[in-house]
Amino acid sequence: MPLILPILCVWMILAFALPDRAGYPAAVPEPDIDFTQFSLEELKNVKIVSASKKPERISEVPAAVFVITRQDIRRSGATSIPEALRMAPGVQVARISATEWAVSMRDVNALFANKLLVLIDGRNIYTHVFSGVFWDMQDTLLEDIERIEVIRGPGAALWGVNAVNGVINIITRNARETQGNQFTALGGTEEGVGTLRHGNTIGENGHYRVYAKYFNRGKLFEGDKHILNDLSTSDWRSWRGGFRMDWAPEKEADTLMVQGEIFKNRFNSEETVFSDEAPHLVTGDETSNASGGHLLGRWQRTLSPASDMALRFYYDYYDKEFDRGQVRVHTTDLDVQHRFTPFERHEIIWGANWRFISDHFSETFEISTDPSDSDQHFYSAFVQDRIQLLPDRLNLTLGAKFEHNDDTGTEIQPSARLLWRPRPGHELWGAVSRAARVPSRLENDGVTRSLMASDERDTILRYMGNSALEAETLIAYEVGYRFQPTNTLWFSVAGFYHDYDDLITLEYRGTADENGNEVLLLEYGNSLDGESYGLELSAFWQVARTWQLQGAYTFLETRMQERVGEVDSDTEKLLFPESNPRNQVSLRSAWNMTRRLDLDLWFRYVDRLSENDVDEYVTLDARLAWTPIPSLELSVVGQNLLEPKHAEFSTLEIERSVYFKLDWCF
Repeated sequence: MPLILPILCVWMILAFALPDRAGYPAAVPEPDIDFTQFSLEELKNVKIVSASKKPERISEVPAAVFVITRQDIRRSGATSIPEALRMAPGVQVARISATEWAVSMRDVNALFANKLLVLIDGRNIYTHVFSGVFWDMQDTLLEDIERIEVIRGPGAALWGVNAVNGVINIITRNARETQGNQFTALGGTEEGVGTLRHGNTIGENGHYRVYAKYFNRGKLFEGDKHILNDLSTSDWRSWRGGFRMDWAPEKEADTLMVQGEIFKNRFNSEETVFSDEAPHLVTGDETSNASGGHLLGRWQRTLSPASDMALRFYYDYYDKEFDRGQVRVHTTDLDVQHRFTPFERHEIIWGANWRFISDHFSETFEISTDPSDSDQHFYSAFVQDRIQLLPDRLNLTLGAKFEHNDDTGTEIQPSARLLWRPRPGHELWGAVSRAARVPSRLENDGVTRSLMASDERDTILRYMGNSALEAETLIAYEVGYRFQPTNTLWFSVAGFYHDYDDLITLEYRGTADENGNEVLLLEYGNSLDGESYGLELSAFWQVARTWQLQGAYTFLETRMQERVGEVDSDTEKLLFPESNPRNQVSLRSAWNMTRRLDLDLWFRYVDRLSENDVDEYVTLDARLAWTPIPSLELSVVGQNLLEPKHAEFSTLEIERSVYFKLDWCF
């Protein structure tokens, strides 16, 4: 707990030494808007860009949409992006270990959610290597996140392959809004975090910020065994630094944004090395590293009030060591889009994209690829037409994306969406979509091995890639209803049915003998079909001017059907212990108790994971924040307060924790 005592001492000293905030000027170094002071109508009119690749109000979107605002993140007490995503209905978040998260929606949950596309400022962080997101490598200053847009349901007609069950777009703040300096320090029983940011101007029309962040996090419980949790020898340490520049002349139509970041992670853990010689498993202390960075630029031009265009380019690189090997990946991406109105009642958006991914695997006994180096090209184009059938009452959106990749060829992903406003404050929408998920690099070219222990004889499991795999496909049917019965109350409900074909799983290919060991041969194949259906509810209630409640409920049912004679069901379940909670409930309360004191409570219920043998659990987080002067906030946060510890995905358990935080703008 290296940061707890210093922060606690400062917090107590300032609490007694500083007068009421009324004695200080109203101006603050960093503009801040408290969404608990927003009217319901203003919250509904928050504009998003992820649903249609253009700014539009939530009330105009024919899709299941949820926005996590900057103030939601601050008042939730979340210290990582996955924790913040728990606020969105329909999103499943489970902590697997100190460094690993399972984040998914409308699907079985696993370490790699292969049908969920995640973006940061439009930069794709979905990795083709394992088909998912390395959440341990994705971070930024949470204070610099403007909002997180969560689109539940297929987004492939705009975003392409792998946007099957949803799209998450993390949008950071314009550099103009982060001028001055900010320092934050967080210390507690489980982690320590420190950030520093500086913002200034470039000429008359440019703004920039530079930032740095460091954190360390300890391990979790495993059964009754407490894994070392001393932050001075933390198991996960991360350093990152970056910048963002925004240029926007007041009287000109162009805007330009450039950003970049580098990071380095270090993990200390007990690592089990696997070999074909007895004893097959040898455990020892190991240190693994991950590093990388990116550079992104985006230029936009407004051609007229009804027409604009945008050009985006980014380069992304990472080098990651993990318990089975090492991989290096380079990604280059170029994207262009154009919006215009060719004739009355039609608004068309079209665009094209080229992406090049180069990777290299370092071969070990546990994991290898053939070839070890791979270059892949992706080409795509999309078009979308929004038609006003009845102005301000009935809109029809038709679109499709056409994408070619080196593995499965061309994928066509169309969508049709209808939005009807029968009267003010009521929106009814429906959609039918097709989406595809292309196989990962390991599913195509990899060979991985693991051990199935037995009292009689250990068996080595070999999972073999299959270059003949086809894309997994989805036909999705969705309906939704948003309505506002009073000026202070708002509801949103969405229902869906997802029909999957050609799901990738493992097919039994017999046994072999290697160096006297029995080897069970399993090959990836398109041998499963499946379905999922569910209901997602969210509600907002402005109880009083200073008190706000937000609630969410999610019901999800998933079923997989194996094709007769192609899959050994028991083996498939043994190798992939995936599951999802059938029911989830979230209730958040944000109360401005006084002019300078805030109290936030967050209650969550998560149903049991039957496949993982994880019990249902209930958690409560509490946050008390004090603002002695406009530029300083001191807070204390308690997380998972109802139980000493609980499991969320596996045998590892998350402990009750507390931390103190200082947030100073100067």
